[in-house]
Amino acid sequence: MSDETPESSAERLRAADRGVAAERAREFEGVGLDSPVGLEEFQRAWTELINAAIHARSRSGHGHRAADDLTLTQALLMEAVRGLDSPSVGAVAQVVGVSSPSATRMIQQLERKGMMARRRSERDERSTVVAITQEGEKALAHRRRSMEARQRRVFEAIRPSLRPVVLELLRDLRDAMDDT
Repeated sequence: MSDETPESSAERLRAADRGVAAERAREFEGVGLDSPVGLEEFQRAWTELINAAIHARSRSGHGHRAADDLTLTQALLMEAVRGLDSPSVGAVAQVVGVSSPSATRMIQQLERKGMMARRRSERDERSTVVAITQEGEKALAHRRRSMEARQRRVFEAIRPSLRPVVLELLRDLRDAMDDT
């Protein structure tokens, strides 16, 4: 029996993944904006990726009607509400990265669909707190399952040897987008 803890085992696997990703990345070093795979090719690939994501979303099945009506931002807003204790509209807006008026509009839309509810705070009557309704929980759970199934299909379509590289690239894209 090994003395390795689950945490150290997971870290060992992450280190191995980083090693494979670094090795794969070295294969592509020297490919810059002046190379044949430069900015124009990146822009074309970016547009193709966005178009593929849009088309995949439009091809997705329609099961739970309310979940199909949720936009990505609405789903993120609802997930933020789930992660906070009696959050105010302002707190939710800050977590999601939208203005308070935008968050208020989204919450009003979700209220009309029966997915969220607002009420005055018991601690501060000037503040409004939001909560997800039972219907909202169902819609969010359905959306999460649907998203996880799509992610699994995409993951399985990627060659196993390229998965560490794809993971590293996704993280690099996230960081680059956060910096802009």
